[in-house]
Amino acid sequence: MKGIFHAIIWLLSLALITAGIVTLMLRPAAAAVCPQCFGLQDAGEGIYLQSGMDEVHRARAHAAVDAALARVAGFYGPLRHRPRMLVCGDDACYHHIGGAANSAVGSLGDFSLYVSSQGVNPVYIAAGLSRAELAGRVGFWKFNLGAVPIWFDEGVAVVVADDPAYLLPPGRGDRCKAGPFPDMPATPTEWQEEIQQEGDVLYAQSACKVDMWMVEHGGPKAVTGLLDEVAQGQDFAKLIPSQ
Repeated sequence: MKGIFHAIIWLLSLALITAGIVTLMLRPAAAAVCPQCFGLQDAGEGIYLQSGMDEVHRARAHAAVDAALARVAGFYGPLRHRPRMLVCGDDACYHHIGGAANSAVGSLGDFSLYVSSQGVNPVYIAAGLSRAELAGRVGFWKFNLGAVPIWFDEGVAVVVADDPAYLLPPGRGDRCKAGPFPDMPATPTEWQEEIQQEGDVLYAQSACKVDMWMVEHGGPKAVTGLLDEVAQGQDFAKLIPSQ
């Protein structure tokens, strides 16, 4: 009887957790499907801007998106997965469409990218677009089942975005600001645990590991080739045995 009680408690807890995850995803999904329902206007080419945004901020948003797209296409080549982009001009809008507090950019796989007012920057948007492209190339289910470790996804995003916060300028053998440690986090849970302990240096470490691997294996084409192999069923750990 006691075992049955514990099983019921466990199932109820699992149901509550699942319901919480679904609830968190519902608002971004609804906003992506109907941006106009959340106070955004169609600005063309899959970009939606907060209604009432003045011309200066509209021009800034378009410039940031264009620069980000150029960076991502310069790395991946023609994009196979371009998410719908929802760009906010204030915190209220970002909260309304489901953006997490204290985040610059959020995403719903390769379906949508939602951008806060602080995230209207080529670096942040390019990193978000890279994550969408990487997940799309691997495949939604494969990616979410851990076919690609989180350190690689985040490291590639930093490299694609050319983020000066975590990369040295080009011109030397590698661009590492911080060397990677042997056991890099593979899952989102492990990533968050390491972030809490180590802070943002984890982004630099992941970018360093990706950059060093790219230098040895042929640059961006090595990454896109790797993703295609993973999508076809190859084991990431065998393609990069050091991890």
